[in-house]
Amino acid sequence: MNRTRPSLLALALLAASGCNDVPAVAYQTEHFDIAPDFDHPICVGTLDRFEDHLAFVESALSRPVPYGERIRFYWITEDLDSWCSEQAIGCYYPGTRVIIGTGATAPHEIVHAVINAEAQTNLFLEEALAELYSGVGAYRPVSTRDQGPTPGELLWLSLSDYRFGDLDYGVAKHFAAFMRDRFGQGTIRELASVVATGAGPPDLERAFEVRTNLDFAELEQIYIAEARSFYPGLRESVVPELDGQAKWIDASLRCADETTLGPLWDQQPGMYRTFRLVLDQAATVDVSLVAPADMWLDVIDIRRERTAGKVVDFSHPQLSGRREHPRVMGGESVALQLSDGTHLFVVARASYEHSDAFVQAEVREFGRLGG
Repeated sequence: MNRTRPSLLALALLAASGCNDVPAVAYQTEHFDIAPDFDHPICVGTLDRFEDHLAFVESALSRPVPYGERIRFYWITEDLDSWCSEQAIGCYYPGTRVIIGTGATAPHEIVHAVINAEAQTNLFLEEALAELYSGVGAYRPVSTRDQGPTPGELLWLSLSDYRFGDLDYGVAKHFAAFMRDRFGQGTIRELASVVATGAGPPDLERAFEVRTNLDFAELEQIYIAEARSFYPGLRESVVPELDGQAKWIDASLRCADETTLGPLWDQQPGMYRTFRLVLDQAATVDVSLVAPADMWLDVIDIRRERTAGKVVDFSHPQLSGRREHPRVMGGESVALQLSDGTHLFVVARASYEHSDAFVQAEVREFGRLGG
């Protein structure tokens, strides 16, 4: 995974030329100008999610975007390499509040736009913060801790090494999640304020030591020995939770409604909503979807995806492709054997036709629902 800064010259030349490759702003929200390179609609729920995420990051880092400054988001689905660097999945140009990427990568880039560092002198920690506050969980098995680069090595990563893809985003996010869990939100907020000044590795290493009362080598050893394998995403709670009781939940899809997301997570036309069911034990769950026949409900076992190397974004449920999950079509009722843990329910339709839909997920032998 590689997220790098776009070429300012390339961006300026494209804009000045009036080239069709530069999409026009099609949506404006309170803080965003959104310019997609596709014509199908962006649903109100997705637009609201961008605003909600911005407010979350500003609050978490105590760093609001100055009044009157707007974030321009170029939502690019094709030829992203011409906007960012090769193999990049999103990018941010410092000082411009311009972010480039997809619906899935926008939350990460929003963090960069909020931090808006004076200089990019420590890409490891800035990317670690962007990954942490993207809201997606962090997973790094204990068995891999002695493999790959260490946080200390990444802290001193050069800009040229970063550009050649030597930054391990998985290590960065997992280390940031450990730091927040171990030392609290206040410590992360203070580190972010140091990153925003453009401080280099020596100053950041000292900042870690001041705020943890540990030298960085000690801190790194504690991380390797004591960090949990998995830290839940900070934005998982925005997804409504099913209670497992025998009642119908309105899962209707209307693009003009704030509950409906779209386009689909793979950027194709369509709408969807997500819910989560948490089980503290394996259970049989009776699942029904009352909806048009071309609607579907995917029941995604989050832990199974994680063991396949994919930490699922609950708002953009792109999967590993290495695990199979049950699918319930509109009008069907099925009994599913579900393991303990979190299961993401994704109700979707590959069109923008308004769709009434109702979901029931009843846990047999009620009492096995997790917290």
